[in-house]
Amino acid sequence: MSLQTTLLTSHKGVDLHAASALLVMKDRLEGGDRLVNLFRSELHTFWGDTVPGGMAKLLNTGRYFNPNKHHYGHFTQEDSPTEWFHCDDCRGRFVGTDWAGRLQGTDIDGDNHDTTTLYNTLLGGPPAQGLVAVDVVSFPLGQEGPVLSGVLWRLLISGDADSAVDTGQNLAVARGRKQGLLINPHMEAWLMAGTEL
Repeated sequence: MSLQTTLLTSHKGVDLHAASALLVMKDRLEGGDRLVNLFRSELHTFWGDTVPGGMAKLLNTGRYFNPNKHHYGHFTQEDSPTEWFHCDDCRGRFVGTDWAGRLQGTDIDGDNHDTTTLYNTLLGGPPAQGLVAVDVVSFPLGQEGPVLSGVLWRLLISGDADSAVDTGQNLAVARGRKQGLLINPHMEAWLMAGTEL
């Protein structure tokens, strides 16, 4: 068992990466007409005692978090038997917030944030009625740690959960000229799951 510490950061204002990707996906990719919105969060997961000085020192270094443009959520999981990205069938792994652990801190005002609320807040909020949130995390292929950095995308897709996850995969993973934009399968690994309100 090992300690898992995860830092999620998202933009306070317009995220130009997500805004640009949204326009391209809606206009040029198969299934883009079902995509309602797109949000992005950067993630950094550390295992064991790999956050020297603790999270406060890490946040102050400026490498992972800029208080002028980011919000953050700090999560820990003390009894993580294996790294969250090691699994044979990871579909469904990112439903809810179990993979990230328990909320430890955030810069977002209000002390009523629980883990699920903050997780959704960082990713644009929970899906509205009739939409499915398809969460996709991508990270460098073969990266083993002790620090794993990647990108967590939330695609809001109209329709039922099963077809939305398939549409999300087609929109996210680059396979051809009209299929995929967010993930290069030759260089990146990914996990994904969908959840509806």
